[in-house]
Amino acid sequence: MELLVEKCVSSGGTSLSPGDALRRVFECIASGILLPGGPGLYDPCEKEATDASASLTTQERENITASAQHALRLIAFRQIYKVLGMDQLPAPRFTRPRFNPRKRRRTNSTGEGEAGGEKKDKRESDGDLNQEMTD
Repeated sequence: MELLVEKCVSSGGTSLSPGDALRRVFECIASGILLPGGPGLYDPCEKEATDASASLTTQERENITASAQHALRLIAFRQIYKVLGMDQLPAPRFTRPRFNPRKRRRTNSTGEGEAGGEKKDKRESDGDLNQEMTD
């Protein structure tokens, strides 16, 4: 298990948070690293290339891979508490908005903003007014 985690986390590149490292391990297992046709898990301490997961049967390898795929689905749908075997945390009292609170201008079918067109007219009329004042 330690060898598997080390290989998965070290192949991730930069330093990972604990949550990202857990997800990375599940991603590696789910990708088929343990399956018979997969890359395998070689032990660096042995002189000859030795698969550390050689004692697993084909059915056990497939079960582990399928379980990792299921765990990734649960994590993706914010149900990590099921993967960890713990109770769901209560909802936060104060939720922060997930989107930008500023409003976007509406656009019509031609792609021009309704409000933008009005502002442009105002600017043009201001320019006309300025020209009349200079004349």
